[in-house]
Order: sequence, then C-alpha cells, then structure tokens
Amino acid sequence: MPTLSIQGRKVQVDDAFLSMTPEQQNAAVDEIAKSLPGVATGRQPGGLSDAAKTGIAKAQELMTLPEEERRKLLPPADPNTGQPAGVPAFAPGVPGYNRLTGEIDGEDAVSKIRTASGGILEGIPIVGPMIRGGVDRAAAATIAAMNGEKYDDVMRRIEAGTEAEKSMNPKLNTAAQVTGAVAGTIPAMAAAPEAFGIGAATKLGKYAAPVISGTLVNGADSAVRSRGDARETIKGGILGGGLGLAAPIVAPLIGKGVKAIADNVQLSSIAEALVLDKSATKVLANAVRQDAVEPGALSQLGENGMLMDLGPNLRHTAGAVAATPGEGKAIVRNAIGARDAGANWRIRSSINDTLGEAPTPSRIIDRANRNQQYLQPEYREALREAAPVDAAPIARYLDAEAQTLRGDAQKGIQRVRSMLDYAPTPQEIEQARATGQPVRSGLVTDAETLLNTRHAIDDLLQTAQGTNHVNALTTARQAVDDELAASVPGIKEVDAKYAELARQKEAVQRGQTVLSSGREAPRPDELADEVRQGALPQGLQVGPSAVPLRLREGARAEIERIVGTNANDRVALQRLIKGEGDWNRARLSSLFGSDKAKAIIDLLDRERLFNDTSNIVTRNSETAARIAARDAIDGGGSSGFGVREGFIAGGARGAARAAATRSVERVIDALSNGGNDKAISDMARSLTGGPQQSAVLDALMRAGQGSRLQQSQVDRVARALLLGGGSTAARP
Repeated sequence: MPTLSIQGRKVQVDDAFLSMTPEQQNAAVDEIAKSLPGVATGRQPGGLSDAAKTGIAKAQELMTLPEEERRKLLPPADPNTGQPAGVPAFAPGVPGYNRLTGEIDGEDAVSKIRTASGGILEGIPIVGPMIRGGVDRAAAATIAAMNGEKYDDVMRRIEAGTEAEKSMNPKLNTAAQVTGAVAGTIPAMAAAPEAFGIGAATKLGKYAAPVISGTLVNGADSAVRSRGDARETIKGGILGGGLGLAAPIVAPLIGKGVKAIADNVQLSSIAEALVLDKSATKVLANAVRQDAVEPGALSQLGENGMLMDLGPNLRHTAGAVAATPGEGKAIVRNAIGARDAGANWRIRSSINDTLGEAPTPSRIIDRANRNQQYLQPEYREALREAAPVDAAPIARYLDAEAQTLRGDAQKGIQRVRSMLDYAPTPQEIEQARATGQPVRSGLVTDAETLLNTRHAIDDLLQTAQGTNHVNALTTARQAVDDELAASVPGIKEVDAKYAELARQKEAVQRGQTVLSSGREAPRPDELADEVRQGALPQGLQVGPSAVPLRLREGARAEIERIVGTNANDRVALQRLIKGEGDWNRARLSSLFGSDKAKAIIDLLDRERLFNDTSNIVTRNSETAARIAARDAIDGGGSSGFGVREGFIAGGARGAARAAATRSVERVIDALSNGGNDKAISDMARSLTGGPQQSAVLDALMRAGQGSRLQQSQVDRVARALLLGGGSTAARP
C-alpha cells in the first residue's frame, strides 16, 4: 500500500488512491491533513469537498475491479520511495513546505546561509524590505537571462523558496533580522547621537528624543512592511515610542550589567592563571590600577625591586598583609628586612661599578707636591745656562707703583722692591772693611735670586687680601717672570710642568665642592666651562691637561665621603648627592657623562623608594600591633586610623587612602578569618616578587583595567536592540 507523509506523519492509503486525478489526490490529502489532530489546514469545517467526494467514489469503483486490471489503471510510483507520481508528499503548513514544488526546502547549509544573509538585509529598518526585494529581483533577472526563462516564473520560484526557507528556520530568520535591525540602527546613533538621547544635556532631551526617534523609525518601518496599512503603521509607531522611552533607562543598566559580568569573567580567568584567590587578585588589581602603574615599571627598579614598591596603594596592601599574623606576614617582613640589610653594600658596589674606586684627595695632593719637588733639578739645569738679569726696569716700575699705591697694595710692592736689592754676604762686608772700599750694593743680577723672588711673590699672593693688593702683586710677578724668560733659556718649559701640577691640586679641591649647595659651588654651566677649559694645555705644556681628571677625582671622593657618613640614611644620601633641583644631575653629567650620572641618580632614587616602602610597610604593621595591644589592655575595640583621621591628616587624598586601606584590610581579615591563609601568603609572595613578576604585573594591570568591553558600547547596542530589534522580534 502507498504511504503518504502528511504534516510530518506517515499515512497509508489503499491502491484506489492512485487512480485519482492529481486534483482529486490533492483534495484527498487536504482532507486527510484536516482530520489529523492538532493540524490546521485553513479550510472551514463542514464536510468533504466535491473534488474529494468524486475522488473517493472513483476509488471505490476502482477497488471492485480485479487486481491486475486495477494495477494497469494506476499511475506509476517512485521505485525508491513508493510515492505515487504527481502526488504531493507534504501538505501546506508543514515547516519548509514549498508551495510550487510541494517539497520541503531549507534544511541544507546553503538554505540556512540564504536565510541568515537575507534576514540581515531584510531586518534593516525602513529600507530593509526594499533592499531584500532588490537583491531578489536582480537575481531573478540574471537567472532568467542565463537560462532563457520568464522573469515572472523565476521570481515566483525565488519567492516560494524564500518562504519555505523562512518557515524551516524561523529562529535563524528572526535572529538575522534582529541583527540587521541593530546593525542598521547603530550607524544612525553614531551619526546623530542626540536624536536618540545619547549624550543629551537635559532630561527632556534624554527621554524625549528616543521616544520621538523610536516612534518615527518603527512607524515608517511598519508602513513599508505593511505596504501602507494605517493600522500596522500606528501599531509600529506606538511600539517604537514605548521602546524608545525604555531605552535610556534599560540600556545603561544592561551596559553596567554586561560590563560587570565581563570584568568578573576576566578577573576569574586571571586569578586562575596566577593561582591566586579571586578576592586577593581583585585587591592587588585595584591597587595596581589606583597607583597608575605603567607597563615595565617593575623591571625599571632593578633586581631588588618588588611589586609593593610601585605605588602607595600597593605599599599599604603589603602593610596590611604584614600586620596579619601568619606566613604572609613573615614573607613580607623577611623580604623587607633582607633588602634593607644589603642597602649599604648595594649602594657602594653600584657606585664603584659606575664611577670606579674612590681616591683619597690628600694622597693626590701629596703626590703632586712631590712631583713639583722633583722639578728642582730641571730648574738648576736651566739656571746653569742663564745670563745675568737686568732688574733695573723692574725696580723703576715698582718705585713708581709705590708712590701711587696705598695700604696693603703699597706695602706689598715695597716688599717686592726690597727683594731686588743686592744683599752682600758677610764675607763681602768684611772684605770691604778690610780694604776700606764701599760695600757692594745695587740690584740683583743673579737669575737664581730673581727666581726666588718670584717664589716669594707667589707666597705673598696666597695671603693677599683685597683686589688692589692681589692685582699689584700679580703685575709685579709678571714683570719678574718676563725677565726670567728672557734671561734663562728653558725655564718656561719647567714652569709649565710646575703650573700643571699646581692646577691639578686646585682641581682636586674644586671637585670636592661641585655637589655643594652653597655659593662656593659652581653653577652647571660654569662647571662645564671649567672642565672644557681645564683640558687645554697652558703655557708651553705639551698635551692635554689632567685638570678634568682631578675634578672628577675630587667629586668622586666627595661622593664617597657622603656615602660613608650617610649610608644608613638613604633619604639624606639621595638629597645630598642628587640635590633638590636638577643642578647636581647636570654637574655629574659634565664630570662623568650623562649615562653614568643617570645611573647614579636612578640608584639613589630607587634606594630612597625602597626606604619609603620599608617605612610604610613596617610602620603599618607596628601600628596595627600597637592598636591590637591597646585593645587587649582596654578590653574594648578601636576604630584605628579611619577615613575621618585620614581626612584630618591629609585632606581628601588622605581620606581616600584611608578608605582604600580599610577596604584592603577587610578583605585580608575575611581571608584570614575564613582560614584562607594560603591566599594571604600568595598575596605576600606576589607583593615581594621582583622583576620576574613582570608577567604577574601585566596580568594584574589587565584585571584592574577590566575587560575591553566598554559600557558605552554595550549601551548603544542595547538601545539599538530595543529600538530596532524589539520591533523586529515582534513581527509575525
């Protein structure tokens, strides 16, 4: 017996069914479908149709014939399915039913793709149906031209196939149309946000604008889809206005909720990756965010840096852990103690590695003095070839100066003038008395005596006071020096060596003052000039001068003195070497180069930061211990240092820090009271971790920033869903 599939059910009919005409068979199938439970065929009740009655009567007549004759009169059947030729396998109303072919369409992947893509186009507000229709008409025209078919026939086939695919995939079609509605609404929101109440300055604009836009957009969309039906247009406008009114209230809530869920999911995944408790991860992430930690900040602190050094909130978190009894407290305090114990050695070794070992200024000066003494044989050798000196011009000049100068300047010139007079020896005086001749007098003619006169003038210059006094002695010395240069060949070469050693001694002394904050210290530009000029040879000196080297050695010796007297006070050490402004950085750059100066300043800044961390962490834990002890003695509770006290101590920022610290303490207390000491210990290890914790820091920064999903983005999508997708989902 033939089997029919009607409304998804298998129905067997006798062979008489095969003798009916196609019209009679369709009518019979329709009647059978109508009789099935839960199936609506669209016909009005009231008995069989005329076609069905005629078909049934013919079938009954056929059944009276012998089987062989009856089979000859029956139409052929499909050998695979047994379905009679020309008989529809499915009745109208079955999902995927194609009204032209009578077959089921829409189950294959290509049909689903067509349903999704077409639904997106059709879902675009107002213009969607026109776009979908235009695409279908273009396809029909192309197929008709290629196959030689009639355009109307192809168009009917496309429309029937579209209807079948939609009925087979109703959820996919609805989702695609909602997607199209949202995708078509979001660009309009971006182009004219005020029209949808986004960013409106007033309450009226915030709520009235989306009502108006929702009414207009959905009303126009309904008019297009209903082909101008007034009732559907009004219905769509009312629905759009209601959704527009709800949008500014519901969309922000959806945005906050979705953002919170996304952040929480991300926090959970990061906590799992770090093997940390979720609440502990949140505390650390919030501290990193509040401290505005930058990527790579931990590696910039060197191998001794810790995560807790990166900001005040992280330090206070470490302080809270250090104040909580347990393994976490020991981890934090031991790490701080070990780092503090190595501070002195760390500073000295780093400075030595950067600037070299520190010299001793007195030894440099003693060596220069000995080298000056070693020049005496060279002076004697030069004097051996000297001619008699002519001191008369010098004497006349000094006599004239003594007549005009007054005070110490006059006395100094008179002393120099007296040095030019010849002083007879006791033998010469005795001989003159014995012979009755006058004692020899006049001016000196011996070059060695004139050289000693210059040395005496140098001694006078060291104690001279006042500008006039110094100028007068300097001019006199220059006159003596010129006569020596003219009378003693080679003496200026020896003078250049002697002067170079003298300049080096002065440079060592000068270098010890460059980091001072007093008036005796050179300004950065002055020191740069001294270094540049000091390298130039003076007089007959051959080669560059060692003055810049001695300046560096003097400064290095002063740094060593500062370190030696302040190694245990890293704050003072940083203040004395770095200074309050940027002058010392510039001075160190002039002497040692910008790279070495930066290395020293960075070292001192790091050590001061480490010192601050140590003070804050240990002070917090000691304060907590004192509060606990006082509570135990008093037998009562203590609020400790709360928001009120923080505001009194540090204003609004102090209150904020106090509130943040209280929040951290509550979380840590909850973990401790809940027996989750491992979570606190893990926090302690993270806080005391060094540069190897850079990956942990990056993860905490991501957790603190939250997911990349922005609340404003979700807000706009939610508005688009309400204004466009809401009415789309309500379409029949």
